[in-house]
Amino acid sequence: MGKTHVEYADLQITVYSGCPFRCRYCWANTPLFRYRTKNPKPIEEARRFAKMRKKKTIVVSFTSDPYQPREFREKLTRRVLEILVPTKHKIMILTKNPGVPLFRDRDLLASNVWLGTTITSLHDISDEPLAPPNSERIRNLLAAHIDGVYTWISMEPIIPKVTDPYKIVKSTYKFVDFYVLGKLNYAKRFGYAPSDDFYDDWYRKVIPPVVDLLKELGKPFFIKKELREVLWGRRFD
Repeated sequence: MGKTHVEYADLQITVYSGCPFRCRYCWANTPLFRYRTKNPKPIEEARRFAKMRKKKTIVVSFTSDPYQPREFREKLTRRVLEILVPTKHKIMILTKNPGVPLFRDRDLLASNVWLGTTITSLHDISDEPLAPPNSERIRNLLAAHIDGVYTWISMEPIIPKVTDPYKIVKSTYKFVDFYVLGKLNYAKRFGYAPSDDFYDDWYRKVIPPVVDLLKELGKPFFIKKELREVLWGRRFD
């Protein structure tokens, strides 16, 4: 994979093809993404990235969860981290199962590793039928923070009338170091709305107070391109 459309990172490593968590809004199991990640080569990519002299930000992994059940058996994500952690690169783990790296791979969570998870609600939701509960993810981020690990939350997608991003920030800012905000893409395709722009007015109402709160708290954050366009138009690209 390598080069990535993850806007807040330079590179990403896809560890596993597909994802068993079956989140309603996710592209990981669609034909397009299965094609793109048919034969991932995570160890080969990690070794190549480790040789880069210029510091990079590398996400592990944006396309599919790096700590899905296969990891207990194959341990590919751990091998990737063993290669990358000794480098100068910033490593951003993104998983709905942060308890696994926190407890099994704690020895690899060095100062250049940020442990992140997707949070779509403070409660458990039916849109993520096989993923670890949101409440469990939040507890594990708190435990990571207490243990001295940098933490971050990806609120992507922010699902209209399901996700309350303001409450998520208010409930987590004391133990989260960075936030990513992103809209629900392809809402119509996944059966959420009659059109892809159906929720735009909702975003324009709900997101600005969240941005103001993050600024007030002094929390670094990143708003993804599609959400920026809804809020402020294409001139902000």
